[in-house]
Amino acid sequence: MEEAKRADAFVNVLCNVGVTVSQNTRILDLGCGAGLMVRAAREKGWNFYGCSMGLRDDHGSADPALMQQGILREIDLNPYKLPFDDCFFDVVVSDQVFEHVMDYPTTLQEIHRVLKPGGAFLHFFPSRYNPIEPHVLVPLATVVRARWWLKAWALVGIRNEFQKGMSAREACEANFTFLASHTNYLPKRELRRLFARYFTEIRFVEDAFLRTSERGRKIYQLSRWLPFLPKLYSAVRCRVAFGRREPASVHSQPLTH
Repeated sequence: MEEAKRADAFVNVLCNVGVTVSQNTRILDLGCGAGLMVRAAREKGWNFYGCSMGLRDDHGSADPALMQQGILREIDLNPYKLPFDDCFFDVVVSDQVFEHVMDYPTTLQEIHRVLKPGGAFLHFFPSRYNPIEPHVLVPLATVVRARWWLKAWALVGIRNEFQKGMSAREACEANFTFLASHTNYLPKRELRRLFARYFTEIRFVEDAFLRTSERGRKIYQLSRWLPFLPKLYSAVRCRVAFGRREPASVHSQPLTH
């Protein structure tokens, strides 16, 4: 049920920002893990596909039937390439994936390649200023990554689910290595700059997410009396980026890094 709600959240936000979504709309879930949202979305009649590195997550491996049908595919890494043809998708979405992207230009160019001219993207990012880094569970580790900071929180017992039984030193080193090699929390201005190199109509649409999602509706209702709440949510919890590939009529030259 939770995965179906996630799929609905994407569709609802897309419709709210002016994207027409039907059962024929091809939607790619980039970084789909084991593809649970893809499966749930397809069971509801949405035309979702998925790709990821390894096609597995904490819940297990991907559905073999969906892999055999080409609905779920593994991302090629050498060189990095999304496993779909040019101009295949109407929409590309991702949920809490881009904080792991270390090479934005290559990734964005691949998203541009698989999108149809005029196609849209919608990406959910954990905020750079999230009070608790969601992977290592250390406060402010999205920004403060010094060993002394990580060690201090390890000493008071902070561990994620994979670190049970680790010493403070071991947890500190595991967190330091993970944050340095697998996370990349960019500020809003830098996100806008990078996306604008490859796409048009770039904007952040947290209001649309709060207005249409089950999770965000209460915050949106409270914002009638506390108008700063959507901006606060964006700053410390989640950013939602929207944009489009330019229409064919204005695309004159191939993009380069």
